[in-house]
Amino acid sequence: MPARRTHRTRRLGAAVILLAVTAGCAQGQAAESTPTPAPSGTPTASGPLPVVAVPKMLDVSSLVLPVEPYLFTDRQVGRLFRAKAVLTESCMRRFGHSWPAPTGPIPETGTLNPANTAHRYGITDAAKAARYGYHPVPGSVPPQVKDKPTGPQPGREAMLVLRGLNQDGTPAGADSRGRRLPAGGCQGEATKALSGDPQKLGNRELVGAVNIGSYRDSQRDPRVVAVFRAWSRCMERHNNDYTYADPTRAPGKDPKFNGPTAGPAELTLASTDVACKRETNVIGVWSSVDAAYQRRAIAEKQRELTAVKKDMRTQLANADQALAGRR
Repeated sequence: MPARRTHRTRRLGAAVILLAVTAGCAQGQAAESTPTPAPSGTPTASGPLPVVAVPKMLDVSSLVLPVEPYLFTDRQVGRLFRAKAVLTESCMRRFGHSWPAPTGPIPETGTLNPANTAHRYGITDAAKAARYGYHPVPGSVPPQVKDKPTGPQPGREAMLVLRGLNQDGTPAGADSRGRRLPAGGCQGEATKALSGDPQKLGNRELVGAVNIGSYRDSQRDPRVVAVFRAWSRCMERHNNDYTYADPTRAPGKDPKFNGPTAGPAELTLASTDVACKRETNVIGVWSSVDAAYQRRAIAEKQRELTAVKKDMRTQLANADQALAGRR
C-alpha cells in the first residue's frame, strides 16, 4: 500500500474505533455543554503500571468493564431524554407555545452495554467477519428515532422561550411579554428538574474521562503495544497487500471497503483480522489492561464516583416521575 494511502487509512480507522467506544455514553452527554479539555484532577495513566491477570479470550459478549456501573445504559439514556421532552412540552405550554413531546419508541444508539464492548476492540466474531466483513451486521444498529417535534418550524418567540437565548446568543431574562424565563429556557428548566443542573443531563464528564481515558492509555501500555505488534506481524503474514500498525487502524474508511456490502477482499481481511486476534490474544491482553487502568482511575476518584451513582439514581427517579405523570 502506498504510504499516503496507509496513513489516511490509519487516521480514519482510529477515529472509527474511538467513535465506537464513545457511542455508549455520547448520547447521555448530548445535553451537556460543549466538551472542554479534561479538568484538573481527571484520572491519568501516571505512576506504576497496574498489574493484571490476562485471560485467553476472543468473545466479548460477556465482558463487563469496571466503569460500566457509572454509565447510563442505552435505554436509561432514552428515558432521560424522553422525560426531558415531556417536561419541556409542559413548560412551553405554560408560556403559550406548542412543543409536543415525541411518542413512539424511545431512541437508542444500538449499543448493548454502556461501554460498548461489542465494538470497543474491533471485530471479534469469526462467523460475522466472514459474512459481513467490517460492515454492520443487519439489525445490529436500530434506526435512530428523532426525539424532536415534527411539523412547522417554531417561530422566533417560541425559540426564545425554548432555549432562553436572544438571537445573539446571550441569555434572555424574559419573553416578549415580560414574563421571566427559567435559566436555559424551557429546555434548561426540564434538564434542571431531572439532574439539578440546567446544563447537564446523563453521564458525567468524569465518567467519560475514565471510559475514554483508559481506552487511549491502554494503547500506549507496553503490553498492549507488544500484542499489537504481534497482531500486525500476523496480518502481514496472511495479507501481503495490507499493513496495519494495530487493530484500531484496520481497515479504516479505505474507499475499497465503503460499498453497501463487503466484497471478497474485505471479507478476507476481516477474517484474517479475527484469526490474528485469536492467535495473538489481542482481546485478552487489551481488555485486561483497559480494565486495569479503569480500576486505578476509579480507586483514585472513589468519592466523586460514589456521588455519580447517587446522581444517576436521582436522574432516573425524576425521569420516571415525569414519564408517569404523562400517562
